[in-house]
Amino acid sequence: MIKIAVCDDEINILNELGNKINALFSKDNSVAEVYKTDSPFELLEHLKNNAVDVLFLDIDMPVLSGMDIAEYILNADLKTLLIFVTSHDSLVYGSFKYHPFGFIRKSYFDEEISSVVESIIEELHKRSYVFTFKTAEGFFRIDLSDILYFESASNYINLHTAGKNYRFRGTLSAIEQELSAKGFVRTHKGFLVNQQHIFAIKGDEIQLSNEQLLPIGRTNKESVKRIIMRYMR
Repeated sequence: MIKIAVCDDEINILNELGNKINALFSKDNSVAEVYKTDSPFELLEHLKNNAVDVLFLDIDMPVLSGMDIAEYILNADLKTLLIFVTSHDSLVYGSFKYHPFGFIRKSYFDEEISSVVESIIEELHKRSYVFTFKTAEGFFRIDLSDILYFESASNYINLHTAGKNYRFRGTLSAIEQELSAKGFVRTHKGFLVNQQHIFAIKGDEIQLSNEQLLPIGRTNKESVKRIIMRYMR
């Protein structure tokens, strides 16, 4: 079940969002549980006590704004997909530092919500995948969303996550063939990177969500940059 939260201090928008979200997820045969509130304080308590896959959040709310809630999500390192909903297009630019997954402008509500929900469903399907491998210690299954990157080491592969690294026999080419359609990109002959964890492109390097820098290979630098930039939009 997909856990969704919606917060907007305009009751009509809140109800319209809730109804539309339910209808769109049902159309995809996805089961969604939608929590709605017009209070950012109630939302914050809900986030502290419940896992939320997707949050539709009004940016401009009194006292406790959507930006304040986004700051909490960022600092708590939650995996929630954040969708900002706003009546003020100018506020969008100041929200980029919170890495929102998408935006819905209230003046274009009907046109934009359908495409945003389609992107959410696609992203959640990607996150549901796991990678299975065998080390000297036994078999492991790791959620793809937890993998930062794979690193080639002769006849072995080093799999890097935020909390632990694993080493197993394999080739980067075989893993690339398996995972290229699931958000992983070969940035260098020695690295296969999860695009979900790419935070920035800096010259001939990419910066990951954990601030680690990895090289971009010279031979395919431009194509790699195009793939990454397209994903980051």
